[in-house]
Amino acid sequence: MSYQFKIGKNGEIPIPDDICNELDFNVGDILFCEAIADSSAISISKHCDQTLSDDEISESGNLTRVIPYDSGQ
Repeated sequence: MSYQFKIGKNGEIPIPDDICNELDFNVGDILFCEAIADSSAISISKHCDQTLSDDEISESGNLTRVIPYDSGQ
């Protein structure tokens, strides 16, 4: 399965709630992000260790945490 999303000006990837539900992504989950070679695509999956601190996530370079998204509308 694949989806297309527009990356926001601050690097955020707003994923609609229905797709988060389908992918079993929840607020607070730690995701592993991997660039796909020879493509502008990335692969996102749940990280195997969901106990990392925010500092550990920041230091990794390829992990992120799911946060609530406010479109400002």
